[in-house]
Amino acid sequence: MKLHLFKPVLLPILVSIFLLSSCASSDRLTGRVVKVQDGDTFTLLTITDDQIKVRLYGIDAPENGQDFSRKSKEYLSDLVAGKKVTVEHKGTDQYKRVLGIAYVNKLNVNEEMLRKGFAWRYKYNKDPHYLELQEKARKKKLNIWSQKNPVDPWQWRKEQKERSRKK
Repeated sequence: MKLHLFKPVLLPILVSIFLLSSCASSDRLTGRVVKVQDGDTFTLLTITDDQIKVRLYGIDAPENGQDFSRKSKEYLSDLVAGKKVTVEHKGTDQYKRVLGIAYVNKLNVNEEMLRKGFAWRYKYNKDPHYLELQEKARKKKLNIWSQKNPVDPWQWRKEQKERSRKK
């Protein structure tokens, strides 16, 4: 078989493989966590010295001033602060933060926050596994679930907004 017959077929295949592999790698960010803002947000410093604010996808941790907000932030800090973290990019929110699933080694940080009762499954997240992790933590009365009537962060934010309007 002559090589010149092979070129028109081989070149598009190689270009396609290259493009697919570069797209796949761009869906992941890797860096070191330099700041933890709260129980579901941190800043990642990449190898190119870019600081990227990451919001953990599919979960919602207590807001500052809300019960368990400090403990939730501390637990996330224990998991990620100063460590190499890989983030599976899922999108961008209205504040231009990367929405992602964070991994430290093989540990899924988003799931761990739910498992330990430091976050709620975000109300728009329909992943049954996240719901299962939340329900197990609730049954064990872990952290936020140790309260008699825990208020989820989206309800708490709504109530805070209403209070500030009345002032």
